[in-house]
Amino acid sequence: MGRMNRTNLVGLLVVGAALGAALVGVVVQSTRSSSPPPPAPEPAPVDEVAVQEAEPAPPPPPIDVRDRQTDKPNIVMIVACTLRMDLLTPYGGPEQASPFVAQMAADGTRFANAIDAAPWTKAASTALMTGHHPIQVGMTEPKNHANRRRLSSEVTTLAEYLDQAGYETIGLTANPNTNELFGFSQGFDHYVEPQGLWGKGKVHKPSTKKLAESLLPRLDTREDPDAPLYLRLMVTDVHEPIHTTARKMKPFQGLTQYPRRVREYLSMVRQLDMGIEYVWTELGKRGYTADNTILLLVNDHGEGLKWPAKHGHGHGNHVQASTVRMPWVIMGEGVASDHVVQGMASQVDVLPTLLGLAGIEADYAGPGRDWSAQVRGESDRTDRVASYADTWFQRSSRAGVYTEDLACLHDFLDLAEKLGQERINPRTACYDRRNDPMQVEPLGENEALVAQLKDWRHDREADNAAWAHHEDIRVPDDVEAQLEALGYVQGDEELGDEPAHVEKPRRGKGKGKGKERKGKGKGKGR
Repeated sequence: MGRMNRTNLVGLLVVGAALGAALVGVVVQSTRSSSPPPPAPEPAPVDEVAVQEAEPAPPPPPIDVRDRQTDKPNIVMIVACTLRMDLLTPYGGPEQASPFVAQMAADGTRFANAIDAAPWTKAASTALMTGHHPIQVGMTEPKNHANRRRLSSEVTTLAEYLDQAGYETIGLTANPNTNELFGFSQGFDHYVEPQGLWGKGKVHKPSTKKLAESLLPRLDTREDPDAPLYLRLMVTDVHEPIHTTARKMKPFQGLTQYPRRVREYLSMVRQLDMGIEYVWTELGKRGYTADNTILLLVNDHGEGLKWPAKHGHGHGNHVQASTVRMPWVIMGEGVASDHVVQGMASQVDVLPTLLGLAGIEADYAGPGRDWSAQVRGESDRTDRVASYADTWFQRSSRAGVYTEDLACLHDFLDLAEKLGQERINPRTACYDRRNDPMQVEPLGENEALVAQLKDWRHDREADNAAWAHHEDIRVPDDVEAQLEALGYVQGDEELGDEPAHVEKPRRGKGKGKGKERKGKGKGKGR
């Protein structure tokens, strides 16, 4: 076990969207309402306008330096979209890929066998933010049309639990799948999403550092600076499209064991790593340190990269190791240093573990497990035996069960047969995770584990049928264009008819949080 290190919950830096309005020409939208602007001044006479000098931009607010110690740790949660676990330095990736994340692991704790609940953003983020598999709370679309699901206000999010416990909650996302439109702003006092980052013709994808630069003025003007902080960032450095440079590629040019596509991806992993280090450094200047803050890095899902070739290029349709292994590195207040937690873990475990580390007793009753004792160094193993991932992305219907020794995957819809195509991977396949961690060579079918997987999927479908709060929305054209640029949209002419129940988008923070008030709202029912 690692020695104890009083660090703090700089939770899952959900490295994501631009929280300030200074996003280098990108318009940023916040869900928090503000007072109406003052009336415009009377226009000046033309001759005065001609000689009038432009007023200088107001200076940034001074850095707010103070003691950030409260009765609960601050939590900074970074969610790195499309981040492959095996290409990070502490998980066996090259040392130049993520030296800061490697230092996080040395100073803190990492989980060796965590599995994402789903291989695409909206579904996986549901698991991270609610502690439920997405199918349990109406966020998958089992029918034959595009997924327009919105997270119901009947579901309590991590931000809401923390808000009820007295935290100031700030969220930022660079991925439109987690925009307020889809319900992911629930529980946040401030939630910011950049507009126009993704779309046809031109893609602007700011780095984690640029996003952080836009965020810092907001942290220097907190409404309740004496309250503990929950900051969640979702970032997209490593998401397609990847536009790297010769300078960024230079540290990886000699790594010929990796295809060029993977080396380009590694250059973006390094950019992400540098961005996380910048965030932590800037937070430290403001008093958020390992003595009072917990910093957490996870992904939402991984990426195939055609490495191995049978895993495909992207994500969403597959539950192979490349797309569903979850890096989980945590350091800070109360976290054991140089500590590795063996045993299985799941994406749905993140929420109860953070609540445990914050000492919050909540009414959470989902499938996630609290591993805060393991993070504190009281044990080096979980007692979870199996973790599950499934996807209903586009026309896929697949699921997988992962243990420490085996992974078994099954296609519940045989698309190859339906489309008359040659199958690349077996419809049902099991793999030796210890000797074949990238799942290249299928073993003979493990009937008991496959039966366990089918039972699990059957039970989750029953959960979905029993869920009484399904919400479908119409996606505005601008958001649909952003999603299409990310590869997340497929037309209904390909997928089928409209859902039976389609609602207009609604705004707000959910049942327990008024959009216009800062006060800590009443908890939501389930």
